[in-house]
Amino acid sequence: MLILRTLLVALSLLTSNAFAQDTNLLPKYGAQPKNEAEKAADKKFLASIDSYYKGDRKKAAEDAAARGWQFLRQGNAPDAMRRFNQAWLLDSSNGSALWGMAAFEAGAGKLNESLALFAEADRIVGGDIDFAADYAKALGIAGAQTRSQSMLNNAFFRFARVHEKAPQHTPNLQNWAITLFYVGNFAEAWKKVKLAEATPRGAELDPRFVAALQSKMPRP
Repeated sequence: MLILRTLLVALSLLTSNAFAQDTNLLPKYGAQPKNEAEKAADKKFLASIDSYYKGDRKKAAEDAAARGWQFLRQGNAPDAMRRFNQAWLLDSSNGSALWGMAAFEAGAGKLNESLALFAEADRIVGGDIDFAADYAKALGIAGAQTRSQSMLNNAFFRFARVHEKAPQHTPNLQNWAITLFYVGNFAEAWKKVKLAEATPRGAELDPRFVAALQSKMPRP
């Protein structure tokens, strides 16, 4: 699975106009009633999927969501959202698809929509460590931008909980450090950076973030 940092890069290729013009590029197709042509297209799509998967829509949804993540790895964000929507159409309880939509909205700066999707996905895939790290970061960014102490407290609680379960999880430590950076706690951010650097994936730390932190406070 990709983490939120990768999604932000992919989303930079899109414009807000693209989302406004195509409901396939909006989470859950924009949650709007569909016209007759769209309903007919959905019916045809579901019939073909049922034929291929012998009626196993949950398996079909899993495959569609997995394909969505593959597209994101390739930097193809529009097709990723199309696959996440197809997965949701097949199985509205597919956590991987909801997670992808949530991270996508976070990258587009739609904080409320993103957090609503994260909360929905949390009930399904909350035990996934990568998801938990992404959710915590989304809460941290939203809390920092809106100056919501409750969101920040929630984010820091989640970072700590992920760390207890997976102390070597580099992205979680980096996300934790980034959130601390946003709220001006540079000394604690450095502590998390040092922990991240000592993990097996420490070389994956974003050097731009480390440089930004260095500009605010020299490495202790």
